[in-house]
Amino acid sequence: MVYNIPVNLVPVYRGRNVIVRSERPDELVEALPEVNLEKVLGVQLLSLAVEVDSMAGWGYAIPVELVMGDPVTEFALLYRHARLIDKHPVSVSIPAIPGLSKAVRIANSLKFRVKLELGQPVPAAIAEMLTAVDYYLHHTSVSQAVEFFHTTLTSFYQRNPLTLWDVQGEDPAYLRYVTEDGQEKIARRLVSVDPGDNLDCFIANLQKVLLGEGREGQSECYDCEFLANCGGYFKWPSSEYACDGIKSVFRALKEAAAELRRDLDNFAESSLEVGR
Repeated sequence: MVYNIPVNLVPVYRGRNVIVRSERPDELVEALPEVNLEKVLGVQLLSLAVEVDSMAGWGYAIPVELVMGDPVTEFALLYRHARLIDKHPVSVSIPAIPGLSKAVRIANSLKFRVKLELGQPVPAAIAEMLTAVDYYLHHTSVSQAVEFFHTTLTSFYQRNPLTLWDVQGEDPAYLRYVTEDGQEKIARRLVSVDPGDNLDCFIANLQKVLLGEGREGQSECYDCEFLANCGGYFKWPSSEYACDGIKSVFRALKEAAAELRRDLDNFAESSLEVGR
């Protein structure tokens, strides 16, 4: 089990696998002396409007996730964090709201990995996600993964489905988000939603409800072609969320995986012909 904890709970979770979060880099450095980093799987910096001098010279190869609040107003703040990459793997969590596509391009140009924080995106955000998919698939300057695109594309290519709960690191059977007062939740984006008492079985129980609603049109999940890749992710917290838009994103990734497979098959055949 991995626990995403606020920095003030570091003493409570000592000896467990943790991701530690704070708005202040100096607070993280002070709470996590380099001699006690063996259980620290990463840190999250919750504010981009800070100086990172203390973190730039701290530790070595500790994954750092920059958590963006508003891509429209904060994308330019990514530049001040570029020097972190000299010592740390750096990723950026970008909310799936309008403005995301430009933030994705800026982050990737700085050699940061990207993870979209999905939620239940509105149509305008879906349109920008499709723009970002096209950028990720076809722009020659892309050098880092953009999630959930990368892993979902790979799973389509390998015909080995992986649900978004796993891709996004939100399966509470393996990772728990711990609030400031010590409550265990599913994820930061769902901190205000009550997931029930049995977090280990949360996803299985959710899928049981969604699939049990039958063919009468009560649940899109019943005959959805992307259920194995989604796992009911977009039906929580509101099961009324309409998935037409997000299906277009899945479809673009599925078609790209099929095209890649055809290209590689054709290349293999042409290589055999040349060798004869």
